[in-house]
Amino acid sequence: MMLTIDPGEPEEWLIGRVAHMLRRGGLVVLPTDTVYAFACVAFNPAAVERLYRVKGLKPAKHLSLLVADIASAASFARNISTPVFRMMRRVLPGPYTFIFEATGEVPRVMLRKRRTVGIRLADCPILQAIIAKVEEPLICSSALNAEDEWLIDPATIEDRVGGEVDFVVDGGLLLNEVSTIVDFSGDTPVVVREGKGDVAALGLV
Repeated sequence: MMLTIDPGEPEEWLIGRVAHMLRRGGLVVLPTDTVYAFACVAFNPAAVERLYRVKGLKPAKHLSLLVADIASAASFARNISTPVFRMMRRVLPGPYTFIFEATGEVPRVMLRKRRTVGIRLADCPILQAIIAKVEEPLICSSALNAEDEWLIDPATIEDRVGGEVDFVVDGGLLLNEVSTIVDFSGDTPVVVREGKGDVAALGLV
């Protein structure tokens, strides 16, 4: 089922419907500040298993956490230095995925041999409102088609996977831009992927 929500001023009653579905273990497709993504509550193993199944992902595939604020990010990420924390406050919410060493608060389903976690704090009013209403982080995975192309049109997503998810949230047509990924889990930061987020704005060099 598709739900159209105003991307600038999300309707509270529609946000409530999506949040209620997520709390019940639902799987939804949501807009972000980059592309659309499958999402479910991070601490619901059955919902996470469903996400992996619908997306056809192998268990070794790393997913990211969508969090409400930087304080929430700090509870899941270990060894965030003061300079990195200040940088996060400067650029977030924004189109970045930051990888850190994971704390014990991270759902075990997300941890593999390398105990790291990807953190997203997206600049998307719809997404922020849903996470605030759910009051839990979400696990997400970008929406792709069979050719591994990003799906940015909610109507196309509804046609392709509408029968496999509980809601496709229509937040409008998005640009074909992914998040910039930076790994802070080692001794020095590593830019894993350059995307929509400006690497220079991070002040890494």
